[in-house]
Amino acid sequence: MFGPRHEHRLSIILTETKRLTRGARVLDAAVGLGQLAQRLEQQGLRPLGIDSAFEAVLHVRRTAGIPVVLGDLTKLPFRTASFDGVTTGETLEHLDNDAGAAREIGRILKDDGLCVATVPALQSLWSASDDYYEHRRRYSRDQLAALFRDAGMSIETARYWGFPVVLAYDILFLLPMNKRRARRNVQGDAALQSVARAGRSQVLIRIVRAIFAIDRLFSFIPFGPGLLLVARKLHVE
Repeated sequence: MFGPRHEHRLSIILTETKRLTRGARVLDAAVGLGQLAQRLEQQGLRPLGIDSAFEAVLHVRRTAGIPVVLGDLTKLPFRTASFDGVTTGETLEHLDNDAGAAREIGRILKDDGLCVATVPALQSLWSASDDYYEHRRRYSRDQLAALFRDAGMSIETARYWGFPVVLAYDILFLLPMNKRRARRNVQGDAALQSVARAGRSQVLIRIVRAIFAIDRLFSFIPFGPGLLLVARKLHVE
């Protein structure tokens, strides 16, 4: 049931990955269904995915042709300083050991390597959607920045996004849908199936994302349902 919010968040990440040079080797952790990894490839980068879900690994290998490995973000199966960049979108909040994952990201990045991360923001915004998604936590800007700073990275950007329009979308649309999904099977629910079909409409996605763009006018406000972090691996003499 990915839709305009998912696409909007991917565009936020992809705006930051434009900083990387063509041909840069980028780890997408966790790769999920592979949408971000495919967009990274379209940017001229060389993505490699990792995911703890065997089904996700098989799906991306079969449908996207992007190399993907099965693995744990807290014990990445890669050599130290082997990647130019790392993307991790809506993943850290699912992990018991998010600090361990941040340290591993710092380890595999080359000096001056780029990390782009998104997470749900602010514990005060916790809702039934977080329960449905099996989140462990939501983050403040200071908490997320400290996580990566302790992992040997310099923070370039740590900002909230999604206020007020995406937040309204989350409360008025996603929250009721997630409550319904928690009670019912999508395959047996006509209303949920119709929402899923609508979520695949590129026209509808473009219209809603255009409305989401209103949030840029309020970006100076340190508040929102999402948090973006951009960090660089410190060069150690």
